[in-house]
Amino acid sequence: MKIAGIIAEYDPFHNGHAYQIKKTREAGANAIVVVLGGEFTQRGEPAWCSKYTRAKAALLCGADLVLEMPVPYAVGSAEKFAEGGISVLDALGCVDVLSFGSESGDSEKIMEFARLFEREDFIEEYKKALSEGVSSAAARQIAAEKLAPELSSVASNPNDTLGAEYCKWLLRLNSKIKPSTVKRYGAGHGEAAVLKSGMASATYLRTFSEPEDIFPFVPYKCYELLARDFREGKLPFSEKKIEPAVLAVLRTMSENDFEKIPDCGAEGLYHRVFDAVQEATGLDELYLSIKTKRYAMSRVKRIVSGAFLGLDSSVLKEAKLPYIRVLGMNETGAAVLKEAKAAGCRLPVSASLADLEKTSETAALFAKLETKAENLWQLGLPKPGKCGIAYTTKIIKV
Repeated sequence: MKIAGIIAEYDPFHNGHAYQIKKTREAGANAIVVVLGGEFTQRGEPAWCSKYTRAKAALLCGADLVLEMPVPYAVGSAEKFAEGGISVLDALGCVDVLSFGSESGDSEKIMEFARLFEREDFIEEYKKALSEGVSSAAARQIAAEKLAPELSSVASNPNDTLGAEYCKWLLRLNSKIKPSTVKRYGAGHGEAAVLKSGMASATYLRTFSEPEDIFPFVPYKCYELLARDFREGKLPFSEKKIEPAVLAVLRTMSENDFEKIPDCGAEGLYHRVFDAVQEATGLDELYLSIKTKRYAMSRVKRIVSGAFLGLDSSVLKEAKLPYIRVLGMNETGAAVLKEAKAAGCRLPVSASLADLEKTSETAALFAKLETKAENLWQLGLPKPGKCGIAYTTKIIKV
């Protein structure tokens, strides 16, 4: 069995995601394993819909096994997000291919860009560009243009660049997994819908307030799930509903507390964040007062989410991925787990967070963070849910 892995958020799952799964199967994959981000996302915002809904949508639309990306990685920078996803797939021991979408559709070029990341001269040029006040993405492109002009186009494309982060971690882990990319078409990242193609970015779909508006851009089975969640008050998440809670948490934090938040301690950024918290009366005001040309909005939002959740940068410095949590599967997914066991999977695997948290001190810490993220996320729903869903939700089987 040839097994392909995909790292995703699917917030929400749409036709473009179904297309990637379809093309991955056409390239020879017999099974698809998805590592899915949870209730707080890499863009720094709470997820628009539940990870359980997203996991079921993926299974109904072509995936076979859905695994959770722990929250410290899911709310991390592109590098940490990639590390988390690749670590899960590599630890299984049976995944053959990593499939990801890209603008270029050129996996060899993206892998070359990943190798460039690791060169000392690139790191020097990158740091030099950062010192001049540009964003991380801009600094990467400047360094690429100087050292490898033929790769600069990759540096300018967000999905190519994320793919390079995936490839970088494949290299760092000396993984047997081979990269394979699916060229994107239709609406690009954050763009409006392309009606003729039925494609729209997840960013665009999250602006809709009625499920009927989403209908042309998602598989029908996914639409049914989203419509159900709308009816039951489980969609859409509203950041406005948790705004007072977020600001309340941030206002209780000291300047030193902000220094410990991932991506906040370097370059004295925590001073700027602390000062902004003292003045801001709303989240939009807070974000704008922290954001600069150097500090992108996504980074600012990740810092705020990290502070709200109580993330500590030492978590990922001192601890590595402690377990693999299963969100859902079908019969083929169950067969993948058997292959993983036969291949000597390096981590405990279970659908039960209660069982996983008992496996190590690090596992207990990760489980505590996961539970906290889910409990707080519930407060932003039209009909807020109870605490403890991380422990009471059963594995999804289709």
